[in-house]
Amino acid sequence: MAIQELRFRAAHLRAVLSGAKRITMRFQDPVEVGPAVLVFESEPEVRLPGVITSVLAKTVATVSDDEAREDGFPGADAVLAGLRDYYPALEPDDELVIVRFDIKKVTRPQRMHTALDAEDARGLAEFYRQLMGLQYRPGDEPPTADDDSWLVLVDADGRRQLAVQRADVVPRSTWPSPEIPMQMHLDFAVPTAEALELHRLHAEQLGARVLLDRTQVGSEPLYVLADPAGHPFCLLVGVL
Repeated sequence: MAIQELRFRAAHLRAVLSGAKRITMRFQDPVEVGPAVLVFESEPEVRLPGVITSVLAKTVATVSDDEAREDGFPGADAVLAGLRDYYPALEPDDELVIVRFDIKKVTRPQRMHTALDAEDARGLAEFYRQLMGLQYRPGDEPPTADDDSWLVLVDADGRRQLAVQRADVVPRSTWPSPEIPMQMHLDFAVPTAEALELHRLHAEQLGARVLLDRTQVGSEPLYVLADPAGHPFCLLVGVL
């Protein structure tokens, strides 16, 4: 059975993400307590995992001031006029459903590994493998790996520690002289596609911007973002 949807206008996304909005009033839109997908009618559509925590039926005329203010109205007197923007035929004696909801709790992104750019990816991977006592993840070991453009090093328990990415040209850092800064990026793993969207939105609220959307790749959907200082980092659905 499909999970029920709770649909919102795109303008409500920021308030829902911040926690300022946790109530909505619906007319002739039956829902029940339980899991739900919160759908924001933006372009593209944003879908977040959520849960409906309570459902209360009452007429428009009996909505309290507190309930009205929770839903962003100045008071109960403003509810009818405000909801008529959504439901033009609404009358004071019509029955509403007051829906309380929450965003489903998801874990914070976990650092998957730090990735280094190098013209000789294998040579740099070997350097750090020996320096740190690491090993290649299965399939990346020489000489069996056909593609050395992306090599991952793991510890003895198989946890990712470092990745090396081949690049055609990597100017050597001049640090501490400022001409060419240090070069690396972080990868962060989240457990599901829904969590990926939630944390992408959270990162954007904090000042990040999307550089690449690769969420249509089923094997490993990801976003590449730039932090507020311009450093790229990846958010992806993956296993540590």
